[in-house]
Amino acid sequence: MKAVMNDDGNIYIFGGYQVNYTVGTTNHGAYLNKMNVFNTKTLTWSSLNLITNVPTPRASYTATLLNNSLIIYIGGLNKNRTNINMNELQIFNLKSLSWSNMQATGDTIAARNSHSAVLTQDGRIIIFGGSSANSSTRSTTLRAYPDVAVLNTNVSPYKWSIPNNSSANSPQSLCYHSAEIYKNIMIIAFGIITSDQLQTSAPFNKNIYLFNVQNYAWISSSNTSTSIPPTSKETGSNNQSNNDMTIGISVGISGFIFILSLIIGFSYYRHRKLKKNIIEMPGTDYYLTEISNTEKF
Repeated sequence: MKAVMNDDGNIYIFGGYQVNYTVGTTNHGAYLNKMNVFNTKTLTWSSLNLITNVPTPRASYTATLLNNSLIIYIGGLNKNRTNINMNELQIFNLKSLSWSNMQATGDTIAARNSHSAVLTQDGRIIIFGGSSANSSTRSTTLRAYPDVAVLNTNVSPYKWSIPNNSSANSPQSLCYHSAEIYKNIMIIAFGIITSDQLQTSAPFNKNIYLFNVQNYAWISSSNTSTSIPPTSKETGSNNQSNNDMTIGISVGISGFIFILSLIIGFSYYRHRKLKKNIIEMPGTDYYLTEISNTEKF
């Protein structure tokens, strides 16, 4: 399931899969279709009791906030563990707290789950990856075509298109990955690698990829500064924007690695310090353990 937060500080979480019990590696539970809201100001939960046009239970969809008023739900798995048609869009209105649905038009996009979605500055929803396997387990995956799809929300009904993006620098097909957008760059990270064959033990992806949402081109990590498109008509503004974007992406990735290193280093230091400060007093478990180990020799 995917959470969405509006400008009022409310986090909206719809549906999902509730695990009731597990047998071996198989989860048993139920798909949900309730809208839960978390207020970040009061730190309280609430549920919306809606009965009209409520979507069927589902999980592994994408949720995209549009104009701070509409949440667009795309794809996912239904309660029968089959993929939902990508043309069947579910829309939740944050102003009226009501549901509606829309039948999208345009190119055919294969049904999928565990994909990603980002919203561009001009109102396009960019879909990447996903699995077309009718399964709720991460161990069963199948590549979904196309890898990249675009939903234009500036027309009514919304319209799908498949961009003519180059395969140069493109990543392997992924599902269960993360995606965020920074200006005109979509950042793809981690996830599970999918293939044209149904996989029950798919490898993990450890890489990060950059995608230009203006010209639909994958960016080489070694050419980030020269490949990022201008966002203004003025040359000086273009250069500054490109530099800011490059710095933003680089700092974000470097910061994540730095913080992770600090956490690991601090945990190791704390463990060593606690071990060093242990007083071996007779009668304590540590003392008895040390005596027992010494007697073995």
